[in-house]
Amino acid sequence: MEKIPLIIDTDPGVDDALALKIAFESPLLDIRMVCSVAGNVSIDRTTANALFLTKKYGGDIPVARGSGSPLSRAATDASSVHGASGIGNYVIPEHGYKLDSEDGVESIYSALRTVGKPATLLTLGPMTNIATLLSRHPDAKGLIERIYAMIASVDGTGNITEYAEFNAYCDPEALDAVVRSGIDVVFAPMHLGRDAKLSQKDIIEHGRGSEFGGMLAKIFEGYRDDAAGEGYVAMYDANAVEAIIRPELYEFVRCTAEVDTGEFPGRTFLRPNENGRYHYIDIKDVDRLAEAMLEDMFPR
Repeated sequence: MEKIPLIIDTDPGVDDALALKIAFESPLLDIRMVCSVAGNVSIDRTTANALFLTKKYGGDIPVARGSGSPLSRAATDASSVHGASGIGNYVIPEHGYKLDSEDGVESIYSALRTVGKPATLLTLGPMTNIATLLSRHPDAKGLIERIYAMIASVDGTGNITEYAEFNAYCDPEALDAVVRSGIDVVFAPMHLGRDAKLSQKDIIEHGRGSEFGGMLAKIFEGYRDDAAGEGYVAMYDANAVEAIIRPELYEFVRCTAEVDTGEFPGRTFLRPNENGRYHYIDIKDVDRLAEAMLEDMFPR
């Protein structure tokens, strides 16, 4: 089977770390590079986390430093959830891993041009890098097959404000630019993370005896997601990955997409419409998906 050429844009982030592990383990994906973006924590932290996680668990995949601030707004973060480092209480050990590029946007463009056919993008944070890419290099649109994005909400509700999902709120202008570009976007909206929450105990049990499992045990000591509840992890980002490698577990709903950049920044509406340009996903079977996430994170 021909692998899917994939570029990952991420802001690790606890649930990003889980999603990245699933992606790294998948035999269906040809991961060309990983790029950081400011979001859950600062760009220095997300870059350090992306570098370590990728080189440690993904192998020799290039890692680049992406955008450190939104297109036109002050930065915000979710360190109150993910911890000051972005990955709970875990302290990254000393290592010799090096970034492959300090200009993530140009690295994404270069990677797209070398694939030889349109590639898939997986975005797990704000859309700043992708909007900047399309502004600098309009021809990049033709090099992108589809974007799978953990971002937005279907009904105009939120988790950072009452009306905005976190990634959309961080850089609504970037999300709006990507939507207006006309690129095919598959949204993994906010409510899926809560529907697909996993028990921290189950994750640690499945990872028992592995280095990644040991890391997660330490991470969870400093992690609390009130949306998921005590002892659980809302698997927001993992849904975007699973939709690529296990599409049969989701319903793909054709929709229109609206992004507010004015009075309610980051407020989104994904309205079902058979003539819509985009899709959002819904989970068909929550229990089966939970099993799949654990299997894909820790393949036997």
